[in-house]
Amino acid sequence: MDNLNFIYYLFNDDVIQKYLTVPQMIGILGYLVGVSAFLQRKDNVFRWQLTIVNVIMTIHFYLLGPQSYPAAILNIVNIFRNLASAYTKNIIVMLFFIALMWIFYFLTTPDWTQFIHYFSVIGTTLVTFALFRLEQRQMRLLILCSSALWIIYSLWIGSLGSLAIEVTFAIINIITIVKLSKN
Repeated sequence: MDNLNFIYYLFNDDVIQKYLTVPQMIGILGYLVGVSAFLQRKDNVFRWQLTIVNVIMTIHFYLLGPQSYPAAILNIVNIFRNLASAYTKNIIVMLFFIALMWIFYFLTTPDWTQFIHYFSVIGTTLVTFALFRLEQRQMRLLILCSSALWIIYSLWIGSLGSLAIEVTFAIINIITIVKLSKN
């Protein structure tokens, strides 16, 4: 019976109350839209669906509470970054979005002394650089590094939707990187 303690843990009231909430369900919706986005073959449809994911995840992070506000702000900036990166690769535009992320991040972070808070903004900075300056394999490798940071951060803040998104994106990225390496 001791070997089955994890089942009790998975289905006890505390876990159910923590993870079957409106914010978590909104995060799962964001995950489903995100998976749909990555199945798109048209870049414009992909960017728009990714933008919708950012809107959904902004709401999700906001509802999770103050420790998730920096992630909510980063998602708001990402909405505009995604759209801008479709039209320009200008380094000034990229630096503008990176500066904006860091400024808003410092205005919303509950505790600058906890290094875990930096994982989200560093990860988002990596993706911004990748979208504006890199291509193919190099872009995906940097986004994979970002996913690793976001996975850790998502675990820390308790975001199921963000965790599911980042794990799935990491797997898709690894598969794509392997395919690109074979060519």
